[in-house]
Amino acid sequence: MVRDTRKNSLLKLINDLGGEGQHSDFCEKIRDYWELTEEEKRNEKKLFHHVVSIEQALKTSELLELQGGIWRITEKGKEHLSSMGFRFKPSIRTIVTQPPSITEDLPLCKQLLESQRNSDDSTMFEKTIAETFNSLGLPAKHIGGRDEPDILIEDYKVILDGKSTKEGIITSEPAIGFDRLERYKDKYNASYIGVVGPGFSEGYVRETAKKRGIVLIETVAICRILQNHAIYPYEPNRIVEILFNSGKVVITPKDIPPSTIDQEKLIEIIAKILSDIKLNRKTSFSSLQLHGVYSWQGLNYETGDIENALKFLSAAPFSILKKQNDEYSLTGDIDSILKKIGLLLQAFNKIGR
Repeated sequence: MVRDTRKNSLLKLINDLGGEGQHSDFCEKIRDYWELTEEEKRNEKKLFHHVVSIEQALKTSELLELQGGIWRITEKGKEHLSSMGFRFKPSIRTIVTQPPSITEDLPLCKQLLESQRNSDDSTMFEKTIAETFNSLGLPAKHIGGRDEPDILIEDYKVILDGKSTKEGIITSEPAIGFDRLERYKDKYNASYIGVVGPGFSEGYVRETAKKRGIVLIETVAICRILQNHAIYPYEPNRIVEILFNSGKVVITPKDIPPSTIDQEKLIEIIAKILSDIKLNRKTSFSSLQLHGVYSWQGLNYETGDIENALKFLSAAPFSILKKQNDEYSLTGDIDSILKKIGLLLQAFNKIGR
């Protein structure tokens, strides 16, 4: 009976968070939804594992689903909420202010999420991590083998280790091998050490990582970087700064800021593009064409900045442009598109009051 009550309470918590969230989100707020035992009050690790077991029970009951490290309420879960007298609450704030949820649309992201669970062939995950960082402009070399780090990014003095597991998260210090990582750091004179994995348990694992200056990086956080980078590329130095100079022990998707270096300029260019589309009724164009027009008008917009603005307008949640070859075209009527954007912003302003 207690287990059922806890399942319902966790489901209600996730609903209050907007219908989805990460395990760490639930652990932060579960005290407001569960009546904790004395042992759970004293032992964070025990509470952590109890939340894990209820998540799995809700998944088995098909009330929750897990995708890319994000737990979501299923249609069956929404029906269950309704039977308890609760209305499903999708989060409009999340739609407006944050990038879309981690998906497997990007090939490298899909490979990362799949290989992180393949503990029978750990090198697959390691090689995918190296390929990912290379794609982000950080020259990463997969080494692996006995007494060697998995990945070395020599130009930035970074050592990375990939930890794949069939379980939900990494729960033990031996699984990480802190002493071994410190030997690698000395051997290669590295400035930073990062461990990439599906997730990391509260307690000793995080405490030891903090003491030794090792950063634990969730795989879904790397996917978030890939996702943002596809919209507006990061500078390699910025990626190193985000992962290793934030002062955080664990890097989650929440810790990955947008890749727009100059947001004000990006907004200015987006406004100019939308205004010109509405005024001139032009339905297709390239960044080079727009650069020629804007240069003639005396506007100091680089071709790369214009291309990034067009990519932004092509990405979710707006997706008002689509690209074919080097040319962008509208996905619908401009007046209808602008009306939908206006309605979305009005909704956001209401919930912000």
